[in-house]
Amino acid sequence: MQIRTKLALHLMVQVVLVGLMVAALLHLASAYRALEQAQSRRFEGHQLAAELYQSSNELSLMARLFVLQQQPRYAQFYADIVRMRDGQAPRPLDYDAAFWDLRLAEAQAADGPGRMASAQERLHAAGFTAQELGLLDEARQRSEALMTLERQAMGLVEKRPGFTPRPEDWRQALDLLHGEAYLRAKAEIAAPLRRLTQSLAQRLEQERLQAQRSVRQASYMAAAILLVLSLHALWSAHRFDRSVRQPLAALRDWAQSVRSGRHGSRTKLPVDTEFGELSAVIDEMADAVEHSLAELREEVQRRTRAEEVVQHLANHDALTGLPSLRLLHDRLERALARAQREGEGVALLFIDLNGFKPVNDQYGHESGDMVLKVVGQRLAGAVRDADTVGRIGGDEFLVILPDVGSHEAAVQVRDKLDALLRQPIYLPTHKLVVQISAAIGIARFPDMAKDSASLLRLADEDMYKHKAASGAGRPPSSPPIKVG
Repeated sequence: MQIRTKLALHLMVQVVLVGLMVAALLHLASAYRALEQAQSRRFEGHQLAAELYQSSNELSLMARLFVLQQQPRYAQFYADIVRMRDGQAPRPLDYDAAFWDLRLAEAQAADGPGRMASAQERLHAAGFTAQELGLLDEARQRSEALMTLERQAMGLVEKRPGFTPRPEDWRQALDLLHGEAYLRAKAEIAAPLRRLTQSLAQRLEQERLQAQRSVRQASYMAAAILLVLSLHALWSAHRFDRSVRQPLAALRDWAQSVRSGRHGSRTKLPVDTEFGELSAVIDEMADAVEHSLAELREEVQRRTRAEEVVQHLANHDALTGLPSLRLLHDRLERALARAQREGEGVALLFIDLNGFKPVNDQYGHESGDMVLKVVGQRLAGAVRDADTVGRIGGDEFLVILPDVGSHEAAVQVRDKLDALLRQPIYLPTHKLVVQISAAIGIARFPDMAKDSASLLRLADEDMYKHKAASGAGRPPSSPPIKVG
């Protein structure tokens, strides 16, 4: 799979996991909000139920104070409590359990108006159930009945034009506000409020527990997604590292192999990635380079062989393969230099064949060439490895004999070569056996000459002396022998 495809897939998975993580966090935040709302509703529900019971107690307090003291402000406070409970008057912002105690002692004034909402509306807004609202309505109805007794008692002692309360009216009013019927009606208000509080506490506790479970579930979900996201990130990093590091290591090893001269090395990476495509291109390039290097080596070898051939032809006779005059001069100079340095002697033999021209003229150049090859082979095979046999042209040969101690030693070599050259030579083209001879001149360093030119000249002159003495140029004494 291509690396860019892998990255796209890993990125897609990361995006999905991040999306799930965000969803889990949103769910967690929503669960926390639900938990906070449940706790807030629980507090507000208890507070509203307590306010309803508190307002009943406050109404009782104001009614009793009015009956005892007949001060109009208590009646006004009573009316204010009813209007605030019914939502007909705004509730002060600092309305709490100590509000009316402070107002009665005139220690603190109201801190400005609050919201215009009845206790019933506030309870409905708090999300109470139908059962809880039924209990609330029951408590409210019983509160209305209690208020009827309170208004009746307050009416008995209220001072009106033309009416003055009598002592029995005060006793009756006190009996209404402190009698058994009033206490029983007061208890009837507390009973549904207690059931309301218990139902509210049970329901809100269940909501709180459910919200806590949702928070835990969301937390576990977020933690699990975070763990999967982290593991996937680590796995993706490991896979990406392997997808990049290993191909780079293979390419580095290949480069080191090429640098060390192993041009046959190849990367051989799978072609399913970008590095594989690069590897294929590199391997193709390496194949082309190796092929070019092979061709270049072949061309160098061919040129080297050609130069060796040219060099050989420049220094050797093309027919016999013996050193030519150029190479003979070089070896003679070296032999003379060594002999002078070591105090040794050097002999030079100048050989000219007798009877070669008639064979060449009568039987052709091919037969003449055969005679020259045989002569060259016989001469080369008869001397030492340190000696040099060469052809200087036509039927003339030179033999360089280093480290020759005396003239007699050179004469022995000359006699040996002379006897060897007189042996018959077979011509396969004409199936004939011919016989030739040679005139051999000798010149020796340092007795006769001190340099190569003088040696060559003296050896040539000595050869002509022997040629003249042997009657060279006359027809061979024994005619060719026909074979087969």
